[in-house]
Amino acid sequence: MRSFFYVCILLLTMTCKSSKPVRPMESYDELFAERTSVINIPIDLNAKDLEDMLNQQLKGVLYEDNNLRDGDKMMLRAEKKEALSLQIDSQLLIYRVPLSLWIKYDIGISKVEAEGSIALRFKTAVNLTNQWKVSTVTEIDGYEWLEKPRLKLVGVQLPITMVADLVLKNSKKKITSSMDAMVADQFNLQKMMQDAWKQMFVPMQVSEEYNTWLIVNPQNVGITPLLLENNQIKGTIFFESKPKVKIGARPEGIYPSNLPPLEFRNDVAEDFEIHINTRISYTEAERIAQTQLVGETFSQGNKSVTIHGLELYGQGNKLVVNTMLSGSYNGSIYMTGYPVYNTSKNSLDIEDLDFTLDTKNFLTKSAGWLLKSTIKKKVQDNLDFLLDYNLKDMQAQFQEQLKKYPLSENVVLEGDLQALNLRNAYLAADAMIIDLVLQGNLNVKIQILEE
Repeated sequence: MRSFFYVCILLLTMTCKSSKPVRPMESYDELFAERTSVINIPIDLNAKDLEDMLNQQLKGVLYEDNNLRDGDKMMLRAEKKEALSLQIDSQLLIYRVPLSLWIKYDIGISKVEAEGSIALRFKTAVNLTNQWKVSTVTEIDGYEWLEKPRLKLVGVQLPITMVADLVLKNSKKKITSSMDAMVADQFNLQKMMQDAWKQMFVPMQVSEEYNTWLIVNPQNVGITPLLLENNQIKGTIFFESKPKVKIGARPEGIYPSNLPPLEFRNDVAEDFEIHINTRISYTEAERIAQTQLVGETFSQGNKSVTIHGLELYGQGNKLVVNTMLSGSYNGSIYMTGYPVYNTSKNSLDIEDLDFTLDTKNFLTKSAGWLLKSTIKKKVQDNLDFLLDYNLKDMQAQFQEQLKKYPLSENVVLEGDLQALNLRNAYLAADAMIIDLVLQGNLNVKIQILEE
């Protein structure tokens, strides 16, 4: 009796095993090695742009003395005559400020007036500290008379050397303050970098339709020494980062570390190649694929099945596709394939997608007509289309972000994304991980705002 019972149990077990294909075991290999990317952002500031900004800062009367009894026996007003000119050379900002002068001079028996014009010359050195501060040191570089002032009284000479010295001495503070203010306002590198550093840890949605999110995740930042020559200020800011892209629900932001001290490097490239740890969650991939596949019906003769669900997961380095069917057959069939980067299409293809051995054996015995249907090709085509279309969309979205990204009131970041390619694909417990490579160039530019 006991033997008969065991035989029944064995037959029942064999019957159950053959009624549905066996679900492939879920497992994952730790193959993905995160790579550090370097983003190089060249700075190229033109003297004309700096000149325009400094002219906005310096307006009207730069120095005025209304006291005849302060020891110099003069009242003096120095007013900006015309636009200043600025050049960049030999690691210095060199600029010339033309001024109109009005003078009242006490000659004892009366007070006389005179008018003239003078051009003051200054030179400013610009330096960076390791705390991301831009410092300026300005020195007087001399003057030239455009029109020497002359008193309208025969025999009385105006001490024009003293006039020039007074104008230089008292205008220097106003002019250098304006230069310092311009540098502080327009090139507040410390605040700019602190804000940019924190922002790089915040998830940024680059595609709403496909729920694509980018976190730059910087690790280190620095700059090359500034080079001032040929009417330009040049340098390159570099970021070492481990960017992450996720397709799916908004990722949790990474807690930002403090802005590290400024690091100087002499030589860096002028373009960028960013390796991004791109995660496409199985949930999101299923959602998009199901929009194409759920409801698809496959028929042969008087038999038909309809796809009503799709599940994706990993088995080692294979992607398992659980296709859920209803109709003449109710249940799951399983296919596996290898995620591979397709160079010619710039897409992630699922190569060698085929029914698992157990699914094939089951279908041969119970639903052989499904093996002859187009269901396998339909699933594979839509999985390939999913990833290829997302990459094109991501490239367009990234390019849009790089058109004009404001760093401060007058400073913008412009870039050109020249290529977006996949290098490798891996499977993790919650997502497909792709080594996505972005190649292009960036540039920092000054954009003068209209008043």
